Amino acid sequence: MTQRDLPGLLNQYVKTGIRALDYGCGAGLMMPLLKEARFDLEGMDISANMLSVAVSDHKNTAFTHINSASVPRPDRLYDLVMLSYVLVEMASLSEMEAVLHEVYRVMKPGGVAVVIVSSEQKFQGHWLLVDNDFPENRKLTSGAHVKCRVVGSDVIFEDFFWTDEDYRSVFSKSGLNVLEWHQSLGKVDDGLPWKDELYSPLFSIYILGR
Repeated sequence: MTQRDLPGLLNQYVKTGIRALDYGCGAGLMMPLLKEARFDLEGMDISANMLSVAVSDHKNTAFTHINSASVPRPDRLYDLVMLSYVLVEMASLSEMEAVLHEVYRVMKPGGVAVVIVSSEQKFQGHWLLVDNDFPENRKLTSGAHVKCRVVGSDVIFEDFFWTDEDYRSVFSKSGLNVLEWHQSLGKVDDGLPWKDELYSPLFSIYILGR
């Protein structure tokens, strides 16, 4: 659903140029979408192992191994900074704020950051795509450890639970303004037997400006 809606959001909000950073790119899962949108793209991540996969799959893309909250590039360089499921892996708001301060620094005036995170609803309810039946999800408080499984697989994601209020607080402290808060829903014409996806979002997309 986020992949369905993201191209339109990028087309609407990215106005300053085409230079883009995929911060926390991991294995490069978002890169095909960004390349299809014709961005001049590079990726950075703190995991050397994940970057080795990305390098293998995206041979004409520049990648850099970094420390958290460190982008070894000059100020005001990027028209777009993408953070896809990055903030959900952070155990503290202070680390999140440090990362976003660095994102602010390397964004051009008029540029945007796109932040994709889990929705507050993801760890409750009944979904086609996600199994959230784990003991960790029964008490959802800010910073709580949470788990979910991709339905039909053994892949388990272990993240941290943060609220919309938490995210907006760190955005503001980092100098970033929320231009849009987009929560994708399943649609009948997607051709999938959606469950709660029809009524509640699994993920949130924040479009941020400086």
